[in-house]
Amino acid sequence: MRTRWLGTLAAAAVAALLPVLASAAEAPHDASFSDGSCDNCHAMYDTSASGAKNYAKGCITCHNNHPGGPSGFPWQTSDQATPGLGGSQHSWSGPAVNAARGAQMPSDYSMYKRVIDGNLQCAVCHDAHNGNPTYAPNSRQTSIPVGVAQNKSGGATGGTGQMTLVTPGSKAAGYRVQIQTVNGGTGGTFILSHDFGLATPSWFNWNGAAWVAGTSTGTGMPFTNGAAVALDDPAVTVKFSAGYVVGNNWDFYVAFPFLRVTNVADALCKNCHAERVMNATRAMGNDPGYAPNGSRLFSHPVNVSMDPATIADTNGVLQTTGDGNGANDLKLDAGVVRCTTCHAVHNASSSSLTLDAR
Repeated sequence: MRTRWLGTLAAAAVAALLPVLASAAEAPHDASFSDGSCDNCHAMYDTSASGAKNYAKGCITCHNNHPGGPSGFPWQTSDQATPGLGGSQHSWSGPAVNAARGAQMPSDYSMYKRVIDGNLQCAVCHDAHNGNPTYAPNSRQTSIPVGVAQNKSGGATGGTGQMTLVTPGSKAAGYRVQIQTVNGGTGGTFILSHDFGLATPSWFNWNGAAWVAGTSTGTGMPFTNGAAVALDDPAVTVKFSAGYVVGNNWDFYVAFPFLRVTNVADALCKNCHAERVMNATRAMGNDPGYAPNGSRLFSHPVNVSMDPATIADTNGVLQTTGDGNGANDLKLDAGVVRCTTCHAVHNASSSSLTLDAR
């Protein structure tokens, strides 16, 4: 199997259909990496042959130089899939209709109207301003692993303490957590920023009851070493280990795919690939309503139940034991085979036998 699941969709591209950044509320469009001007990061669009605006350029100007993370950045134009040849990403510029690959124009109108001159753009699937986290509930992205202690990102020199992201919540945001005071070896206080990409970040202080806009010298939230403490999104918690010094900081983000329509049960995939959605009867050519005629396509059945204990890895060992390569694991959706059981829309492996660098 050449294309691998590595999560559903990666942190999303920019729909860029609203002109003012202030209308966006989620990272990285909440000033985590900007002072509010889209042009600081983005060359917003190219004009197509017909005069339409293709906003993929606005997405790629950031996503082709992002400094790593779990979504496989940077994404280069050459990473787009070329059927039969290679690529690790779903195409964001190729034709929307490809009969040989079972691809058709999107059935959802909000997606359909963003196809430009018959070609895809990132905004066909993604909406950075109005994307809903519930559209892909299992696709939250974090720039640091959950539950793994992290060395500092920067700040004051010295210090051996670590921070662990305990619970990442679901609301997208960028964070800087900075040690403000140290209380012996047992704990201290910290302050927060959501725009750590700026030369001079803005800060939030703790007033004893709530996080409020403040200064780099303001009061911080108390914490005790080893105990989870909430950030300004109560669903995001971190904990610290001893050894930090005042000024040590940790930068990370929590995001989701900003999908234009729901991908629950792979509904977004089916918008363009409905012909590939079939049960075992049809896949075997035994459906009288879809009999083989020399041109119809037949695919692996989806929406069927499967016992996860029966899935084998590429070395023949049951996946429950594993072959040491988590990148090639098949992922069921509540015991059901979906498109994304085998396929990753973004950051797919080139071969199920290799462990690609992430």
